[in-house]
Amino acid sequence: MTDWISSHIPPWVWILLVAHLAILGTVAYLILLERKVASWVQDRIGPNRVGLGFGVIPGLKNFHFWGLGQPLADGLKFILKEDYRPAGVDRVLFTLAPGAMILVIIISIAVLPWGGVRQAQRTIALPASVADARDYAQHQLTSGSVLVSDPQRISATECVVTYRYPFQIATLNIGVLYILAALSLGVYGVVVGGWASNNKYSFLGGLRATVNMISYEIPLGLAVLCIILMYGTLDLASIVQKQCHYWVGWVPAWNVFTQPLAFLMFLICIHAEANRAPFDLAEAEQELVGGYHTEYSAMRFALFFLAEYAGMITTSAVCVALFFGGWHLPGLDRFVCWFLNSFFHAGVWVGAADPAVTNSLVICIVRSMVFFIKTLVIIFVFMWVRWTLPRFRFDQLMILAWRGLIPIALALLVMTALVVYAFGGQSFQGVGGSMAVALLAGNLAALALILAVSRLIPPAPPTNRRVKIIGSRFDKTPLPAVCN
Repeated sequence: MTDWISSHIPPWVWILLVAHLAILGTVAYLILLERKVASWVQDRIGPNRVGLGFGVIPGLKNFHFWGLGQPLADGLKFILKEDYRPAGVDRVLFTLAPGAMILVIIISIAVLPWGGVRQAQRTIALPASVADARDYAQHQLTSGSVLVSDPQRISATECVVTYRYPFQIATLNIGVLYILAALSLGVYGVVVGGWASNNKYSFLGGLRATVNMISYEIPLGLAVLCIILMYGTLDLASIVQKQCHYWVGWVPAWNVFTQPLAFLMFLICIHAEANRAPFDLAEAEQELVGGYHTEYSAMRFALFFLAEYAGMITTSAVCVALFFGGWHLPGLDRFVCWFLNSFFHAGVWVGAADPAVTNSLVICIVRSMVFFIKTLVIIFVFMWVRWTLPRFRFDQLMILAWRGLIPIALALLVMTALVVYAFGGQSFQGVGGSMAVALLAGNLAALALILAVSRLIPPAPPTNRRVKIIGSRFDKTPLPAVCN
């Protein structure tokens, strides 16, 4: 079945299936999860009345299904609402802004390595006019497939091709750079939407989003650069593959153990990039009514929130790939191989030299599920933080980035460069145990240095100081205090 799919279905169909069915379908239920997490934190029940029958379908009328129909009802509401556009807006940009925001999020998922690489053999027919079987076989393979060896002729008209098909939409050797570049374009949707609305609150929200992006993309890029420097590659699939081994026989070689400070910085910065609390100053309801989407309604309004949650999925997936081994889970591949070979005699194997390669479609699907579950855990942290921490003041937002995260990121980058140089670039093939200890010790030393230096840096000037107003009736107490 996989051979037929890879030879008959073009790659753009995979893009549509993954982007629209998996990502956007998950986005709808992330909104339900957000509301449920809010209710759990606030000791409420949350949405639980709308079932899959919407109260009208016979047989499902009285079944609520734990509120699983709520996202469908919300989507139906957005579709049927009046698409209101105020007078005075820039009509073209007002419509393009939410579309541009969701578009850049969707294209950024193309390089995520969901489940390793499947290796298989396929018999292809050779026309009589073909002289070079290798060139013809390479031409017949779909985009992303790679020939492992020269085709083996079994007759004058047929040959067997061994190929590898990665479980990702597009294989780019600059995958990390592509995702960062695509996600950075998302802020244009916020800025353009705020400006085109012809509303001062929306415009202020767009300005805040711009400053937020400029400030927090610097530590975000430096945190990612620490990982890139360790492995000498921008390929996300290669970074995941190099984490698929163990230290001292059982500790997974995930980057979260060697670069914990870089992980914390990356986690903070993706909160800021997604305009999530406590970095949601671009849409602060108490200050800006609704910020950049104040004037939006119906599906235009819905697209902004779909883009926000789709961006959470993408950034969380990148976090999993960079710091948590991607699809790797200790002992999982070995267990699935044992199960399939013992009960189904499937002849399943996983590559010893390259653990990303397997001949089993089942293992690739299970790996994709592991990757997705890890991503959901990071998304849960997004929602947990939203209902735990208060929103920053704007000067606090800038101080955290420029006086805190950026110096820490620079110190981590220098430390990583020194360790990689000291070990002669051994991490390009995977981080060994001794190098892992050195990196962890470097993180602790960098943290100690940062804490020591922070004591010497003068504090930021107070922003909430009292200002004396000449002639104010509050300058002096109207009545003298009387002590009995």
